[in-house]
Amino acid sequence: MNYGWTILEEQKKAMDAFILIIDDEPDICRLLQLSLSKQGYRVKYVHGLTEGLQYLQRSRPDILFLDIHLPDGSGLDALPVIKKWYPDLIVITISAYDNGMEKQKALTAGAAHFLPKPFDVGKLKEIIYDVKAKR
Repeated sequence: MNYGWTILEEQKKAMDAFILIIDDEPDICRLLQLSLSKQGYRVKYVHGLTEGLQYLQRSRPDILFLDIHLPDGSGLDALPVIKKWYPDLIVITISAYDNGMEKQKALTAGAAHFLPKPFDVGKLKEIIYDVKAKR
């Protein structure tokens, strides 16, 4: 098996993919952007739900990281609307409040994965690979 070719193919796929992050914490946004950019993804972030929804009306990402608790609204409440616009969009919800109820609500509403804060950036590649493989 040619593992070098497989790695190059995965990097090319990543370079073609665009990720949008909607989170109100600048440090989380920068951490995600840095980690995902190093993996070859094109990344944009916004700090509010209103701005994020406006962006989503103009442009469709391949993957969306969506914070559940935002100052201007609930990511959980917005998730069904987003999934109505883009039924096949991969949404990874993120939250500092890792109770089982929020996770279940997010997954029921259409999230592909629930990522609790703080998270291990080293696992992002694996998480993205797993959610893409399930599609």
